[in-house]
Amino acid sequence: MKGKKDDYIFTDPSEEKTVFEWVAAERAFKNRDKDFWVTAISILVIVGIILFLIGESMLIIALCSILFLYYVLSTVPPQNVNYKITNRGLYFGELNYTWDVLERFWFKNSLDSEMMFIETKLRFPRQISFVINPADKEKLLDIMKRKIPLTENPPSAMDKTVKWFGNHLPLEKRQKTQ
Repeated sequence: MKGKKDDYIFTDPSEEKTVFEWVAAERAFKNRDKDFWVTAISILVIVGIILFLIGESMLIIALCSILFLYYVLSTVPPQNVNYKITNRGLYFGELNYTWDVLERFWFKNSLDSEMMFIETKLRFPRQISFVINPADKEKLLDIMKRKIPLTENPPSAMDKTVKWFGNHLPLEKRQKTQ
């Protein structure tokens, strides 16, 4: 990688220098329609009745709370935040993650957003995610590969289960492909 224009930035830690900066939403977001919510609430009512019959009222309350949280996150659009990569680490708004706590990164689509996920050595948060502009993906890939390894994150058992349920129990109308 010698001879690259930005290499000197990573080798001189005496002062903090911005390598790349962008503005994007603070989290992935997808607005849900009425059909989605009618289906989700119908499923929750059926599951709630079954759980009520076996005496699991606390589980019903927990499921209702999760649905309410998802409703709030799906109806309140995220604010834009400033993301920044410097020679010392990453900034997410005012939060700073230094390079020594970052292990690996990968790209993935989440809802309707292109995302960059970064695994950390910290107990919390174990993983951080940045919404990226699709046009900036190659530039981010080039910069990030200089500091931490790129890995293809294989889907976990939970990812496979969620994908299976999403394909077999769609909560919203599918768009027809021709």
